[in-house]
Amino acid sequence: MALIGEQKESKKDVNTRTAQLVQLLTEIGPDIPEIARRLGQFKESVRYRYKEKIVNRGFAVQAAVDHERFGLKRIIFVVDFAPQYKEYAAAILTAMHDLAYVNSFAKTLPDGLFVVNASVPVEHAENFSQFINLLSQKGLFSVQRVLPFDWFRTQPMRAEFHDFDTGRWDFDWSSGTSLGNTGADYFPSQRTRFDYTDLLIIKELQIDANQSLVEISEKLKIGYKKLSWHYASHVLKNHLIKSYRVNWMGTRYDYKLEKALHRKHRYLAVDLLVANISEYERMELMAKTNGVPFLWGEACGKHYFAEFAFPVDTITEAFQLLENIIAPVRERATYYVMDITNALSFTVCSQLYDQGEKRWMFNSPELASRFDNLILKIREHSG
Repeated sequence: MALIGEQKESKKDVNTRTAQLVQLLTEIGPDIPEIARRLGQFKESVRYRYKEKIVNRGFAVQAAVDHERFGLKRIIFVVDFAPQYKEYAAAILTAMHDLAYVNSFAKTLPDGLFVVNASVPVEHAENFSQFINLLSQKGLFSVQRVLPFDWFRTQPMRAEFHDFDTGRWDFDWSSGTSLGNTGADYFPSQRTRFDYTDLLIIKELQIDANQSLVEISEKLKIGYKKLSWHYASHVLKNHLIKSYRVNWMGTRYDYKLEKALHRKHRYLAVDLLVANISEYERMELMAKTNGVPFLWGEACGKHYFAEFAFPVDTITEAFQLLENIIAPVRERATYYVMDITNALSFTVCSQLYDQGEKRWMFNSPELASRFDNLILKIREHSG
């Protein structure tokens, strides 16, 4: 049924309007009045489409942090847990989020490794790498590699290739990576001003960007006037949020159920790591990977990292594409098939920011002691 003030639209028109909505969601978040103004459409129409095509289809909308503005450096490490610790791997890595800046992790198939992303304060990056090697020396896991990156970014949904009614993608694989918007000219952000309240606001918007400032104020027990000032003067003005992710892969954490929710059998996740790249190789890799609508996230520096999520009915085409992407750097490229049912991502580590000292914390001796106790408890339990 057509909405008031609108003529009946064809399915193609509706999908086009939804794609336009998603593009603006990515830029400014679920600010329906502002999106309606930019699109020149009725607020009621935009709100209805947002609820019907995005929210009711299970696409979470979440803030994507600009890690570099917080002085955070991406470090990715691949580990193989020792046999006695494998069943506790998820719990251990979750503890590493609470204590040591782990941002996300996922298990690989079929070899059972873990690819772990951490967003570590630049000033603690060396200590963090030493800490990972220390855990390896203690026998918790063996380290396959530890690679630092200058920047990390999430990729916007390429909604123009997605049918929001059927949930299917329409991508011409023969066009390969010849699409525009290569991203090869991307530059990381500079560190900027922020405080503990900003971190708390962003953490809530990472969980669910549909929350209003009033709701966040009540949840955090911070006065609305103070909260809105921080949001306007720091979060928005200093661009602490890079963009908003429309979570088309369907993975999300339900904080009420305290459970990770996944859409099974819809996407095959693949991580690509290429070590020791030149500037020319970086530009070539980004030109290829950014031309694909299934790119989920990306990091770069001396090395290159890309996360993909391919529809399961396009696996042959996907691996043909990967073959083309890695051909010039094949001897330095490694790809991992990921088990997204054994994966978690986390919000920004606000608990590791000292609001009194206004700095990120990393106490190596205390961390070592805590993990000694954790390892001891696991051994006693499995004993």
